[in-house]
Amino acid sequence: MTLRFYVRFASTWGQQLFLCPDNGQRLGMEYAGDALWAYTLQWDDPVIEYRYAVESEGIWQEVALRTVEIPANVDAYAIQDTFQWPGSHEEAWMKAPFQEVFFAGHTAAGEPAAEGEVGSYQFRIRVPLLPADKSVWLLGNAETLGNWAPDFAVPLRSGKDGIFTANVQLPLHTAIAYKYCLSGGEDDWEWEQGDNRTFFTEGPATIDDGVARFPREQWKGAGVAVPVFSLRSEKSLGCGEFADLPLLGEWAAATGIRLIQLLPVNDTTWSRTWQDSYPYAAVSAFALHPVYIHLPAIGPVKGYTVQQQRLDLPEMDYEATLAFKETTLRGFYRTFKPDEAFRQWKLSQAHWLNAYAAFCCRRDGTDDPGYYCYVQYQLHRQLSTAVASLQAKGIALKGDLPIGMFLHSADVLEQPALFNTTVQAGAPPDEFAAEGQNWGFPAYNWEQMEAEGYVWWRRRLQHMAQYFSAFRIDHVLGFFRLWQVPRHAPSALMGYFHPSIPFTADELTAAGIPFSRERYCRPYITDAILQQVFGDDAQRVKKEYLEAESPGFYRMKQQQPFAGEKPTVARGLRLLVSNVLFLEPVEGAFHPRFGLADTYSFKSLPFAEQELLRRLSDEFFFRRHDALWRESAMRKLPVLTSATNMLVCGEDLGLIPHSVPEVMAGLGILGLEVDRMPRYPGRTPADAPYLSVITPSTHDMSTLRSEVQEDTEPAIRRQLLSPAMWCILQLQDWLSLDTSLPHPEDPARERINVPAIYPWYWRYRMPLTLEALLEATTLRSKIHTLLSDSGRHS
Repeated sequence: MTLRFYVRFASTWGQQLFLCPDNGQRLGMEYAGDALWAYTLQWDDPVIEYRYAVESEGIWQEVALRTVEIPANVDAYAIQDTFQWPGSHEEAWMKAPFQEVFFAGHTAAGEPAAEGEVGSYQFRIRVPLLPADKSVWLLGNAETLGNWAPDFAVPLRSGKDGIFTANVQLPLHTAIAYKYCLSGGEDDWEWEQGDNRTFFTEGPATIDDGVARFPREQWKGAGVAVPVFSLRSEKSLGCGEFADLPLLGEWAAATGIRLIQLLPVNDTTWSRTWQDSYPYAAVSAFALHPVYIHLPAIGPVKGYTVQQQRLDLPEMDYEATLAFKETTLRGFYRTFKPDEAFRQWKLSQAHWLNAYAAFCCRRDGTDDPGYYCYVQYQLHRQLSTAVASLQAKGIALKGDLPIGMFLHSADVLEQPALFNTTVQAGAPPDEFAAEGQNWGFPAYNWEQMEAEGYVWWRRRLQHMAQYFSAFRIDHVLGFFRLWQVPRHAPSALMGYFHPSIPFTADELTAAGIPFSRERYCRPYITDAILQQVFGDDAQRVKKEYLEAESPGFYRMKQQQPFAGEKPTVARGLRLLVSNVLFLEPVEGAFHPRFGLADTYSFKSLPFAEQELLRRLSDEFFFRRHDALWRESAMRKLPVLTSATNMLVCGEDLGLIPHSVPEVMAGLGILGLEVDRMPRYPGRTPADAPYLSVITPSTHDMSTLRSEVQEDTEPAIRRQLLSPAMWCILQLQDWLSLDTSLPHPEDPARERINVPAIYPWYWRYRMPLTLEALLEATTLRSKIHTLLSDSGRHS
């Protein structure tokens, strides 16, 4: 059969449009004039799934997969489409929070079409932000389109993809004019703006008109960010649980807050010590953490009230809470009899569950994988129940996608080819950590992931979409380039960006630099430096860690972890190891050390040589890789944006490559705007783009009570008045609006994480129960008024 594609796309010079069937082809379309592109394809299947993509300094592919069912017994079929830019506001409004939560429930405007009924022409239109009391209709100049009379308008019905459709029989060889309308009742009709839509009937076709032309405001909402472990209720034990989320949702709905943002909820159990409280060190990309289970929902628990009281502490006791819950879960499992629902769920999760259960058996020295499957099933049921409750209240749930995986995780063990364990992921020095950050996660083998079609990523995101309507990409900059630290390096300062274009020795020499490995790539250690760094400990450091190279100059005996050293000496030793000007992770490939101008080695050079190195370093970090890092992100991020219909947000803080804002905006990824970390001097919340999330603080920062000594309301109002789509505050910052509520005496106790300190105990708990929060009418009223005044939808 012959399929003729016609796409409305107003291109600019140099752009090329492609048709991309879901079989991996990318077919160049021809420009047919008048903002119309065309392609003729021979196709044998009764269904075609496809997208369009534009080549314009990279490939910009539509996010949603289009599906057309072709009527039987036709030799030719026309498909008239409108290109959907992935970064448009309308595309964001078609995402899950809007389609499945805020504006869910639309059905056919009139009687649905009979089963199997297919008109010669199918009309399609997107109507984002459609109020629940409105329906969509089609009117035109043909009898079957009502001859422009509303009494005879054609009803459209919405599918799961949020697209409204109607099947209509039309006469051949006729010029058709039509428009879409909204109606809320018999005399309530709103017509599309602009000229009539037109086309000429030449045979059966699908006409996809893109987005309806109805005026709409820029939708804005507010959210609350809180880790699950930080919740506290009268029924939970030791920490927050999935079963607490409906109570939080009830409070959010009463205030007008529409979104709850969580930290990762993946299982992190490895040592069963407090160090496992780090929520980003997942031992599985799919498994949920047992600490979030609500035991009484499974069965009676002996001594539950006593344990509740024992663990009702100002901060979470991770070890005691997990131990009690795991002991009780094992008791439940001994009497568990698998039913058909469990068997079907286990079968559907086999792609990750079997490997995870085997990992747990190795970790715990047990031989019963069934127990771990049972625990995950109970967690899945409880989180699914909580999500359904939230959505019924009109509250969307936003998850968190960690940038890395724990080194010894089930995923790394099961699929080692996908990971590079010789290096560890981290971040260069920034406002959070002067020495940079070393997270200990293996880097990804992106070439292998791409060769496998990014299956691991797609499955990971599709699994998240069971629970979340939106998600945050942790350290989205890592998808452009990742800070990699050699596995045994004692400091993150010894890291480098990958991918990158390192210098060769010839390049350095051509730049006028008197390069030598000995001087530039090895730690530069002198008596003067030792005295300045270590003071009275200098002689001991020489004896224990150094060996003389020449009078007054030294070299490290070995790059030790410096375990057991007092902090000041350990810090000084890390400084010595990193006191280099270039790194050479691969022979002959030289990376300027990040912040080389701050090193003692640099300060010991002649001024002219310093200036050459300073210019070279600036070129390397801020210009040399622009095209490479853009291309790197464009190979990976579209996988994340197209794998599901979740709204995608990116945590883009730190040293931001030039291409990041353009790529994220083009792909429809909402950026993060933090008031106290402006992207350029003088930037305020009022300067935030619409497709962004504004916040006064993140979990890696101090809360407002630490920064604002007086009333926090003006600071919060400043965020809410931003044009950003979302204003999301930490729960602590919302609570700061009511000083009559209990608060920690020291605001620093509200902080969830300090990135410069690793390992850190993640244990903050809200200072009152959710039940008490629901009774805090002053706070509820104040938030509701603030949201109403700022135009954030309640």
